[in-house]
Amino acid sequence: MATITHPYVSLAELRERAKAEVGKVVVGQERAVELLLIAAMARGHVLLEGPPGTAKTLLGRATAYVLGADFNRVQFTPDTTPTELVGENITRAGETKFVSGTIFTNVLLADEINRTPPRTQAALLEAMAERSVTVEGRVHRLPDPFLVIATQNPFEQEGVFPLPESNLDRFLFKVYIDYASLEKEVDMLRLPHTGVTPDMLGEIMPLLGIVGLDKARIELDATIVPEEVARYVVGVARKTREIEGVMLGASSRAAIHLMSATKANARLEGRDTVTIEDVREMTGYVFGHRIVCDDENLTPQEVLEIAMASPIL
Repeated sequence: MATITHPYVSLAELRERAKAEVGKVVVGQERAVELLLIAAMARGHVLLEGPPGTAKTLLGRATAYVLGADFNRVQFTPDTTPTELVGENITRAGETKFVSGTIFTNVLLADEINRTPPRTQAALLEAMAERSVTVEGRVHRLPDPFLVIATQNPFEQEGVFPLPESNLDRFLFKVYIDYASLEKEVDMLRLPHTGVTPDMLGEIMPLLGIVGLDKARIELDATIVPEEVARYVVGVARKTREIEGVMLGASSRAAIHLMSATKANARLEGRDTVTIEDVREMTGYVFGHRIVCDDENLTPQEVLEIAMASPIL
């Protein structure tokens, strides 16, 4: 990883710099970059979903470069094993040594997470929740920070293993990466390429590093949350569970995730106090993938609109 040359100034400035750096290789995904920064600050994980060829993998890799953190990538397939991820104990000459897997990094890009069986998914998701792995009864802590950026193609129908709701609940955000606008796609053609491969990844400048990210997290923890905002977060979550036609609403974990995302969003906008508008801005990204409706005429987005308009306070 390149040496960090930019001084850490403010989170609001960081947001704009990060979008400019990622924009060297990924065009038209500025909001996704902001959400990935929020996740890194909030110690959350992100699921990027979208059709093939929308730069999900490239976006994850570019974000790791911006964070200035160690990075590993796993291309999930049906034969990817949990051992490849978490590691294993190996005995040589009578001595047993733990050999760590690819999950021991700061930023893990889990490509096509829905193409690997549930057993391997579970190994990853356990590490996401506990930030450690257990091998033969011994706990091994993962590096801090630890951020998983997973990708999946929702249009794949064969050879896939969809994430169950309990696993989706581990992700802070689910972000849909759609095709860029006409003008942005034209801009893509103007980016430097070596053949069909983007040629600017090495030009992305690290902006944070571990020390900078720690400082950002301290600022996040010090963010002021007015009582009415805290009650609104809980009220929206509780309302999603009460709406007719909803099988599964937002969990208590989801409410905690929403509060953390709301704090980070405020900080990236240069404020030390969160507002209800911050909550509304983040709710769709945090709660959307956690809502399950058993009424075919009701969508998760409609549930969230009802809940935000009339929370249970």
